[in-house]
Amino acid sequence: MQRTLRILAITQNFFPDSQGGVERVAYEVMRRLVRRGHSVDLVGQRVSTDAPDVEDVSGITVHRYGTPERSRRFGGRTALALTSSRRVIGRLLSEHSYDVVLPHHFFPYYAYMRTAGPKMSPEVMTFHASYWQELRLEGAERRIGKPLESLFLGGLARRTEKACLRRSDRIVVLSEFSRDQLESLYPFAARKVVKIPGGVDLERFRPADDREALRRKLGLPADRSVVFTVRRLVPRMGLENLIAAFAEVREVRSDVLLAIAGRGRLEGELRRQADALGLGESVRFLGFVDDEALVRYYQAADLFALPTLAFEGFGMVTLEALACGTPAIGTPIGATPEILSPLARQLVLDGTEPSAIRRGILAMLEWLSDRVAAADLRRRSREYVVANFGWDRAIDAIEDLIDEVLTAWRQT
Repeated sequence: MQRTLRILAITQNFFPDSQGGVERVAYEVMRRLVRRGHSVDLVGQRVSTDAPDVEDVSGITVHRYGTPERSRRFGGRTALALTSSRRVIGRLLSEHSYDVVLPHHFFPYYAYMRTAGPKMSPEVMTFHASYWQELRLEGAERRIGKPLESLFLGGLARRTEKACLRRSDRIVVLSEFSRDQLESLYPFAARKVVKIPGGVDLERFRPADDREALRRKLGLPADRSVVFTVRRLVPRMGLENLIAAFAEVREVRSDVLLAIAGRGRLEGELRRQADALGLGESVRFLGFVDDEALVRYYQAADLFALPTLAFEGFGMVTLEALACGTPAIGTPIGATPEILSPLARQLVLDGTEPSAIRRGILAMLEWLSDRVAAADLRRRSREYVVANFGWDRAIDAIEDLIDEVLTAWRQT
């Protein structure tokens, strides 16, 4: 791309304020567009009271809206995205003319639509997942608030998604799974969809120079195999099945440790499950692990496990583990088969139930027990990500798409 652009990015949560996969993708895309000379204003939700209204984050000018206290109320995050964001968006639109708008979340994008009125710039949305579908699943899992979540927020989410997808000039998806989900829910959007897989920061996520020293630093045993996962502790992540499977693994292999990073409403229940299964110190709940420590756990682990039950739209954590040279296994859900099958079909489990996870873990531990085979798989894991999921390739494709959209916009 020859010219530099002024870009307005619109999301809800974003890295480093929040550390999910969607947040990281939005952050990496924007900071790398800044590196290429583009100017980026990003509108996102405030998650801590001490966060400033405006801040430079890796060259991105971040504009925060809302308050953490209001976001913690029922439906608060959605209400803030639809209302409080409009004041910030309105101010930016009065101060700047943008070449392109890049939304990453439906509700603040809808607020932009209501604030901007008729299109002033091309709009290219990244579809990470259907929030409506996720809300239906997670709302159905809750014993309290299910009717309100499913009926009120679910209906609102569906209407909002449809309006945003109709308005977008192009829609980026990260995987074939996301393309299929989008086109099955909203067939009218199919002609706009472009697949551009996300990437991994290959400088940050890389193999450790000394894994044994790193294990000592993290307090991980040198004489045991470590299976690691990082997930929100909510039902669709499948952690109950992973713990149940691990109890069966322990009956065969007593030299294995399971380390679980993350927070969520199931933490107490998962701890009780591990205790009831007699796993004791064989399962470690690490709680929230910051970004720097997360890299070290990836590097130190022998195996990464992704036991997802639903909606794995891309699988950033799987790629981060592989980039660190750590083999990964995952359930055949969402985009996981797309990511793992080209590396080795055996990395995709044959189901989501505990027995399938148990078989997969034991098979991988047997594979990795051969030092030569283990070193070869670790090397190939890293090389696979370098060859296919570097950010430069993704940003090239995004710039090309923006250029195409701008050319069409100027011709109308």
